[in-house]
Amino acid sequence: MADLTEALTRAVDRHQAGDLDSAEQAYREILKNDPDHADALHLLGLVLYQKGDPVQATDLIRKAISLAPGLPMYHGNLGRVLMAQGEAHDAVDAYRNAVALMPDDAALHSDMAAALVTAGDSDAARSRARLALELNPNLAPAHLNLGLALQGTGGTAAKEAEACFRRAADLDPGLADAHHALGQIHQARDEGDAAMECYRLAIAARPDLIEARCNLGNILRERMDLDAAMAQYDAALAVAPGEAALHANRGVALHEMGRFDDALMAYDKALEIDPDDAECRRNRGMTRLLLGRFKDGWADYEARWQTRRFKDEGRGRDPGKPRWTADAVKDGTTVLVQAEQGLGDTIQFSRYVPHIADLGFHVTLQCPAPLMRLMASLEGVTKTVEQGGPAPDHDFHIPMLSLPAAFATEPDTVPADVPYLQPDKTETAAWADRLADLPGTRIGASWKGSAAHPRDRVRSPGLAPLLPLISLSGVSVLSLQKDGGAADLAAHGADAVVDPTGDLMDFAATAALVANLDVVVTCDTAVGHLAGALGRPVVMLLPHVPEWRWLLEREDTPWYPTMRLIRQPAPGDWGGAVDQAAKYIRRHWL
Repeated sequence: MADLTEALTRAVDRHQAGDLDSAEQAYREILKNDPDHADALHLLGLVLYQKGDPVQATDLIRKAISLAPGLPMYHGNLGRVLMAQGEAHDAVDAYRNAVALMPDDAALHSDMAAALVTAGDSDAARSRARLALELNPNLAPAHLNLGLALQGTGGTAAKEAEACFRRAADLDPGLADAHHALGQIHQARDEGDAAMECYRLAIAARPDLIEARCNLGNILRERMDLDAAMAQYDAALAVAPGEAALHANRGVALHEMGRFDDALMAYDKALEIDPDDAECRRNRGMTRLLLGRFKDGWADYEARWQTRRFKDEGRGRDPGKPRWTADAVKDGTTVLVQAEQGLGDTIQFSRYVPHIADLGFHVTLQCPAPLMRLMASLEGVTKTVEQGGPAPDHDFHIPMLSLPAAFATEPDTVPADVPYLQPDKTETAAWADRLADLPGTRIGASWKGSAAHPRDRVRSPGLAPLLPLISLSGVSVLSLQKDGGAADLAAHGADAVVDPTGDLMDFAATAALVANLDVVVTCDTAVGHLAGALGRPVVMLLPHVPEWRWLLEREDTPWYPTMRLIRQPAPGDWGGAVDQAAKYIRRHWL
């Protein structure tokens, strides 16, 4: 017995020194002589857990407990090993046994709180964490676990949770999960700088915290610091190569870098690991569409209905009727065509409505209020109704961006008969009178899209890069920029720009104005789609990596025959794009 005690002491010394292989061998030697040595079983279990084998570790620690059920340390370590396997409910039971044996141990109560949070029992977790803090008010993990238990309950609890995370981080600056939790709070509030600082502190404390690396990478990617984002994803993948979200986010970054084949490979890997990742499938669809691979792209793009964004915003509501297909029964049937995304998307894909009507169906078009009057001019529309209200009577329905797939659209079969929308003749004539005295070429300008768009910082140059167009001789520039356009003009002293936007109450009014312009210059906005749908000349300024609908490299687009695409010569180079636009306008209108 004395020899085994000395052997155990030597084994523990090796274990504490970090020599796991030698410690494992020593524990196994002890168990050869005494297979029921509880301490050796327990400690061998811990070594195997540290070496990445939690399943065998669990078996060994359970056997140790069966031999010595009264030792709280065994139960507590069993809880930790079970948590590593995602067995939170079993871990709660293990911790409950531990605290029953050692009720004054604050750390055990705190660990039990963490297991209860993971198991989804927030009420019990809060009680357990508060008990831990009564026993030890300065126990950082208990503050962390109380904060986690408070999260999601709203109101004052959210503020208390944040305070708990801050207290935890102050007490233990090396507690990575506290910094990570604070980073998530800042990120949700769109406080990117603060979130990145928290994630960096979390990573410094625990370099293998892949969630912090992934979140930091996502913020960097949104800010177009793509190399830095890739470094975070790659570092996380070195630790967790089987984490689907990392491959998926890496795919988005590769797409933004213009490395489209690599992006597709990343998406494929993510979907191989997690075939149900709708965000990834939708993103792969957009890459495929950008590359002109429409058949597979449209199929992937249907996954948008399962993405968080569509669910959170209540999009894609099924009105309870079957999805329309071109071979549906026609006899007097009505198809409800539903706008689903931005105003520009609605303008672009409303072109399919006349083709549904040509097949013998009645079409009710559901669209946003600012487009109601304009869409009434669309051939084939029987009725227009406002988006957001109850669905009118219909026999079939189809979301608008599912129409290209329904018509098996390829780049060379895009229906592009323009104009397919018409301005009101009376309003057009009224604008003609108002603009009669404007000299030279009339240029309409728009310089930013909706700030709610996920890629708006990429696609919208703002007014400053467009100022050289205003200074062209022989032109009159009119603002088509709603939503802060007047403030932009004032801030840049662009007094020469005529701003009629106060009279543009909807897109029908804008259409009547655009009908009186020689050319529209815009970034990727609904105004550009409007000008294209009206068959008016339009110059669209695109980022180096554009949205999927604009394809790659070409100066024209199959969607709008009267549109000229001008792309950034390099990422972020709006000046170079505007210079090309100015030369194009001089060549064709001056």
